[in-house]
Amino acid sequence: MSKENLSNIFLLILLSFIVAFFLLSYIVLPQKSFSDDENRLLQTFPSFSFEKLLSGKYTRQLHDYFSDQISLRKEMIELKAKTELLMGKNENNGILLGKDGYLIETYGYTNDNCYFLENNLSKIEKLITNIEKIGTKSYSVIIPRKVDVLKDKFPPYYSDARNKAVWSIVNSRHISLKKSLLSKQKEGFDVFYKTDHHLTSEGTYFVYSELADVLSFTPHQTDYFDLNTLSSDFHGTSYSKSGFFFLGSDTIKAPNIEKGKYKITIVDTGVESDSPYDISYLSKKDKYGVFLSGNNAHVKIYDTQNVSKETLLLIKDSFSHSLAPFLCKHYNLELIDPRYYSGSIEEYIKQNGIKKVLFLFGIDTLASANITIR
Repeated sequence: MSKENLSNIFLLILLSFIVAFFLLSYIVLPQKSFSDDENRLLQTFPSFSFEKLLSGKYTRQLHDYFSDQISLRKEMIELKAKTELLMGKNENNGILLGKDGYLIETYGYTNDNCYFLENNLSKIEKLITNIEKIGTKSYSVIIPRKVDVLKDKFPPYYSDARNKAVWSIVNSRHISLKKSLLSKQKEGFDVFYKTDHHLTSEGTYFVYSELADVLSFTPHQTDYFDLNTLSSDFHGTSYSKSGFFFLGSDTIKAPNIEKGKYKITIVDTGVESDSPYDISYLSKKDKYGVFLSGNNAHVKIYDTQNVSKETLLLIKDSFSHSLAPFLCKHYNLELIDPRYYSGSIEEYIKQNGIKKVLFLFGIDTLASANITIR
């Protein structure tokens, strides 16, 4: 038998072994419903129906199942990311590897994203109009993305022109923090985490300072908050998506909160505590969940030593979680996330006599899907 035939037989056996290994892994290994590494839900084996088959939904779910449940997925994602770098590409899975290890989501927005943004802003404006009729003051503030702010971290020749168009949809009824955070970044402050899309404690403080002008309160200086390090081993969602798992970690800092001064209630579950920090999350992958126990529909933070403190309702996404420990120095806070809240926000405002409302969203939240704001 020739060497060529032996080589072909060897390759056939090797290929058969690889195929058999992965097929067997789907059968033997348990399904995972959530990926800690990627910080997202995974597709489990889909249920079959002729309706789903005809619409194409079943085949899409089946494709996602084989992709999400494949063995050695993390290693394959990292290998792909390193291969992209070797080929001279600084981007993988929509995440750009910028200077100093910054991971920047590039956001290839489509017409659907622009529709979602326009539609969600319209819902906010309608609710503002309705609650202002009953004497409630309302403000809408929008937080930019890393790609809007970290221009000094872009690799050479990267153009962000395609990321700018979405801001033309934001009208004068909404306050954009894009310019102010861009200015702070240019001054040398670390506004965003390197591995996550959220704001650092510095970035959050600057948002707090900007809100002082919007809401008419006097902000405290940074040293007043006595920032504590909660974790030095934080790898955020940008890290999880990117595959650049060889990068370093971020540090989470947060204001010191006096024990017993505040009562925090997660209305969804009825769980109460005296701290806005859920330390149990520091042992998990999603360490940003240390703020207010992650995503919940409705959370209350009330000052037990000052019952006359004004109440501020935040209609928000997760950017407000790290902001709450700053704002609770000035207000009793109620936080409602319309992505999870099933009731009528307008009715809640009326029934509870709330006089001040702040809509605070990252622009990507508003451009990602239709949100129920009513």
